[in-house]
Amino acid sequence: MKDTLKDLWYGNVAPQSNEHIHAEEIKELAAYLEKHRAGINNSLDGAGKESLQKLADCYDEILLLENENAFAQGFSLAVRILLESQA
Repeated sequence: MKDTLKDLWYGNVAPQSNEHIHAEEIKELAAYLEKHRAGINNSLDGAGKESLQKLADCYDEILLLENENAFAQGFSLAVRILLESQA
C-alpha cells in the first residue's frame, strides 16, 4: 500500500492512461469526428473556421470538466467504501 501512496505523491498514478474496454471504439469515433471536423473546416471561411475552433475548444473544456468531476466522485466513493470497510 505504501508504494501506491508514494506513486500517487510523485504523480505516477494515472488511471486515465489505462486501456479501457471501449478503447478501440473510442479511437474509431475520434478518428471519425476528426475527419468530419477537417472536412467542415476546409469548407469554411476565416470567421467560420474561428467559430468551429471555438466550438471545439468549448467541447474539449466540457469533456475535461466532466472527466475531472467523474474522477472526484469516483475517488470520493472509493474513500467512503474504504472507511465503511474499516468499521
